[in-house]
Amino acid sequence: MSTNIAASKISAQNMNFYYGKFHALKNINIEIPANKVTAFIGPSGCGKSTLLR
Repeated sequence: MSTNIAASKISAQNMNFYYGKFHALKNINIEIPANKVTAFIGPSGCGKSTLLR
């Protein structure tokens, strides 16, 4: 039996982003695998678009 583990295409470790003094993203850790569908879902204003920028 073989295990198919997708390699990470995008990764971030301890990522932070500020709009002026506003701390929009706080210590984000994420691994996005290659060749997989990934969705960012959540309420308005939670940082989805900021993360993708």
